[in-house]
Amino acid sequence: MRGELDVPLIPLALADALEQQWLASDSAGQNPSSVAESGDRFAGAVAQWFSQALAAGFPCATASARRPQLASEAAVALASPTAEVAGARLGAAVALYMSGQLFGAGVAGAPIATAAAVAAFAAVFADLDAAPRDRALQLGLGCWGLALSTLVTFPPPLPPAPVT
Repeated sequence: MRGELDVPLIPLALADALEQQWLASDSAGQNPSSVAESGDRFAGAVAQWFSQALAAGFPCATASARRPQLASEAAVALASPTAEVAGARLGAAVALYMSGQLFGAGVAGAPIATAAAVAAFAAVFADLDAAPRDRALQLGLGCWGLALSTLVTFPPPLPPAPVT
């Protein structure tokens, strides 16, 4: 059984990054000037966090390199006309970002918790009265659920391993 200290992906760390880098105004007091900038801020927080992921002791080697992909797809999600569509697109974007990540010789499969993340993300967008901290925490927990439900397949003799 794993202890808390054995898990490098801490959802509260992602929530803090999302709140500070994406949901909060920058040092000049400005919100993102476009959905592209907003998507990039979201992707930056997620990619930095996911770069700490491990599978069978191997670190994620492609988290930073795949940030532009997530930024682009996050921008599309954030431009969506409804909360449900935005949640579905952002959940799918993060799931696609995690799929195919490289951990040594291992390749990450699709997260099985995508539907749960989509629902959580849609709820964030639907609750217009939620505080930024609450939004960040719910999004962070959704991303963490996606990560923990991702299996990495390695060439033999290593068995598949979860992302932690």
